[in-house]
Amino acid sequence: MAKEKKGKVITITSMKGGTGKTTAALFLASVYENLSKKVLLVDLDLYGGSLAFILNADVKNNIFNICNDMNNNRYKGINGNDYVVHYSKYLDVLAAPKDPRYASKIDKRCLQILLASLASYYDAVIIDTNHIIDVYNMIAFDTSDKIIGIFTNDAVDLKNTKTFVSICKNVGVENLLLVLNESIDYRKGYFSSYDIRQLLKHSIDYILPSNLYSDSYDMYVMDGNLYNRMLKLKSTSKKSYSILEKLALKLLEDKKGADDSEEK
Repeated sequence: MAKEKKGKVITITSMKGGTGKTTAALFLASVYENLSKKVLLVDLDLYGGSLAFILNADVKNNIFNICNDMNNNRYKGINGNDYVVHYSKYLDVLAAPKDPRYASKIDKRCLQILLASLASYYDAVIIDTNHIIDVYNMIAFDTSDKIIGIFTNDAVDLKNTKTFVSICKNVGVENLLLVLNESIDYRKGYFSSYDIRQLLKHSIDYILPSNLYSDSYDMYVMDGNLYNRMLKLKSTSKKSYSILEKLALKLLEDKKGADDSEEK
């Protein structure tokens, strides 16, 4: 008998590289950890995932190994066979394949079953994706309670995000939240919030403020301290943390879809 669904599946995506998807996933995970929520980070950027690297996680198995075991009737549940890395008391990590050649060998039906089962074990399952609308991302979208589209104040990014919003409307997606990330490049502000809303035909549901910007990002990654720095955000930047906490709590709500409020 399948376990009763417990948590929420949250997929973070974008239509352009370098928008801060992975960092946003880590931000959310750190908030949930502070709230004592059990959270799983899933790296579905199968060709270039970096979550395990950023966290300096000791990975023994990955998504490919799980799907391969499913195909060969060896899979006994997510907690078996060192499939996930128990990074901390509340945070687990499911890594992408180290070798991108294994990505194309992942059985799509097995991936669908896997993602659909994870909410039975966690309060929040956060899926980090690539920036291409491929079959793997579509499986994640179908499985998700909420989809977060991260975008920046960049002309190319806005053009691609507009296309994504249009696709979501055409296929009846009602659980999309758009998050403007101003912390990637705090100098970019050519388009106003009004301009962006008119262009996208969608509200800006949340804004990650510019004071989250760090010019030491690479240093924190290489030192393995990026996640620890995020955990300290609550004491160092209370206003920014409050915005993140509101977003995190909203994502755990039962109601699907975004309202028309804009967080600033």
